[in-house]
Amino acid sequence: MAGIYALIDPDGRLEFRDGVPDRMLGNSDPSHGIPVAFTIQRAAWGGNGLQGHIGNASCLGGAYPPNRIATGVVTALGGPQEYIFGNLTICGSQSFSVSGAPYFLCALTEAQQDLISDVHTAVSKRAANGP
Repeated sequence: MAGIYALIDPDGRLEFRDGVPDRMLGNSDPSHGIPVAFTIQRAAWGGNGLQGHIGNASCLGGAYPPNRIATGVVTALGGPQEYIFGNLTICGSQSFSVSGAPYFLCALTEAQQDLISDVHTAVSKRAANGP
């Protein structure tokens, strides 16, 4: 079953696309097809979390440019404070149990789409105006 995910490319453009998980994973690492997942917001207590996907760092070797907007969006959403290179895809996640593990990937909710869009707008404006 497909669902909506977010894609932020290295130029900072945000798009919402349909295709969780197959198309999303392909967009995460288009050159090598080896995406790496990380938690942005953990799914807990029956709520949805946010899962990020990027190209495998061991494959980078200058293949992907820095993605400053995606780095700022992930940090603002409470995710890891790490530099992101290339495309970033974000989808929803849900846990099977109260403990939060294991989880499965799912579509972004409308509220998550609105949150990502609002944060992206704020980060983009700040980047355009300088620190």
